[in-house]
Amino acid sequence: MKLFFFTNVIILTVITISIKLLLIDQDNEVKILTQKITKIEKEIEKLEIDFAYISSPKKLKEINEKEFKLNPIQQEDWIILENK
Repeated sequence: MKLFFFTNVIILTVITISIKLLLIDQDNEVKILTQKITKIEKEIEKLEIDFAYISSPKKLKEINEKEFKLNPIQQEDWIILENK
């Protein structure tokens, strides 16, 4: 009887420890994933700020003047097509 009780106590202890270790491992994985998500969210926020700066009308005009030198289409440059 003592042997049976002792064996059960050891088995329960091993099961309890293994479950605790499994939970700790899963908790660590959740923390790592949360850190990765936070890092990605910060990168997205930086990109959104950069995009907002670049796409502002003043900055777009500046980029156009430096790089492309595009001008709006003047009304006299329009080609009027007639339906026949």
